[in-house]
Amino acid sequence: MKIVLTESQILNLLEKINSNEVTCNKCGWSWKLSEGGDDPYICHECGHNNSEEEYRGKRVMVYYNLHKHTFSVTYKSKVILHADYVNLKNVEFRVRKGGKEKVRDEKRKNVHAFVIGDLVDYCEHPCKDLPEESSNKIITYDPYKYDTFVYKSDESPVSFAKEVEMINRKNKIFAINEITSSLIRESEEVPTKYTYTTIKPFVKFKTKRYYFNKIVPVIDDSPIPNKIKMVGNDGDFIFDDKDLKTTLGGDAYIDTDAFNSEYPNFKLKDHEKLSATIGITSSNVRTALEKAFPDNWNAQDDVYTPGLRGIYTIGEKINDSSEDWSIMNYFDTKDEIHSLIYLKYFDDLKDGKDVTDIVEWMSNLFKDDDEFTQMLVDRQWSSIKNGLDLERNSVNNFLDKVGANNAIYYPHGSKMDRWNGVDVTIDGVNYQIKPLKSYNEKNGLFYVNTYNMRDYKTKKRVDKIAFSSSSKVLVFDNTNYDVLNKNNVAFNEEPLIIE
Repeated sequence: MKIVLTESQILNLLEKINSNEVTCNKCGWSWKLSEGGDDPYICHECGHNNSEEEYRGKRVMVYYNLHKHTFSVTYKSKVILHADYVNLKNVEFRVRKGGKEKVRDEKRKNVHAFVIGDLVDYCEHPCKDLPEESSNKIITYDPYKYDTFVYKSDESPVSFAKEVEMINRKNKIFAINEITSSLIRESEEVPTKYTYTTIKPFVKFKTKRYYFNKIVPVIDDSPIPNKIKMVGNDGDFIFDDKDLKTTLGGDAYIDTDAFNSEYPNFKLKDHEKLSATIGITSSNVRTALEKAFPDNWNAQDDVYTPGLRGIYTIGEKINDSSEDWSIMNYFDTKDEIHSLIYLKYFDDLKDGKDVTDIVEWMSNLFKDDDEFTQMLVDRQWSSIKNGLDLERNSVNNFLDKVGANNAIYYPHGSKMDRWNGVDVTIDGVNYQIKPLKSYNEKNGLFYVNTYNMRDYKTKKRVDKIAFSSSSKVLVFDNTNYDVLNKNNVAFNEEPLIIE
């Protein structure tokens, strides 16, 4: 009799076999764990300790385990670990045609889609400190819809990537670095010099890096072969091009060891003090905007806070002419914008331009340098777009469930929204509305997973906090809660649930 095993059965069988048997990674000798004595992972042939095998840097194959609901990581056809977080470099996305067609024919899942790459880092299942979903490009696969892995945003196929993160949450795979960098110019020349705003250290499990934030390629008058220059607030640096990697989000990073080998005495600076020392402050930025665009500056009235309207508007970005609040109004509190202005200040100083009056200089910059101002607007918009989209969707979901007949919605720039934290008023009750990702109850506390949560108890005009999704709304009083972090809050009272 011939027995035919499916791919998923073979992989499950391998896992069971490998979990009870050890194969020496040095000499190939194998034995059962039960026969290993007090040191079951010590090879009795060559003495190699197989419990200390370091798989980072090895070429591994990863698939989503449909039974354990986590990622299985294999090396040389052996499952070496189960992980809720996996970071890979030099990545290939592979779909086995036979397995895909079998899913479609039998309408039953099997393991046939794999992510292959060099293992950089991981957190074993169950991971106690699982990262939040990345903001980078999401890669997905559905055998009933696609023949390959695709980008979720536009369903375009993807076969390779320089680096990916796999996080065991709703969306599984995130591209950190594509094969084709978005920062390569149309001429296909790879930039050899960038400006950046800040440097920030990054530590996740055993991965340690320095990130150069918000990089912009600039002309390099004296390029050095196989080198990349980074010029910015924390200093000027030169690195080997093989060590510095760019990301989809417009950042760059280098491993801490590579950085320290070149600059062992490096210390981070206080960026807020840097820009403030020359007068790039919130109040001066607001004054400069008012001087630059007096026809668009609106003083405080009964509804709105003071600010620009009708120029570089939110409405232009979202196709809504009623939204005339300017994106530039957010320049005053955005550190990144202050850092970019700071860099521009020293460029102009070096070129011999008059920068003695910082407010006058910023005013002329905003008014006369259309290219630079547009770049600032685009940077500002990229940082607030997702938040505004989430806010809009959350308000719409809330009104769909609660009813919009007696609702007053406060536009961007209004006093109620900007100063008092109120999004909507219904029948005299003021609501701050947040997106609802998930919630659960434990030991009398109600935990809510949301976005950009803060403590609104000091906002006396906020009566209720509502968390909304397309399926339900949770409503709490604006009292008796603790903000755990920007995405999680714990309430001490049971919510009103509207479905």
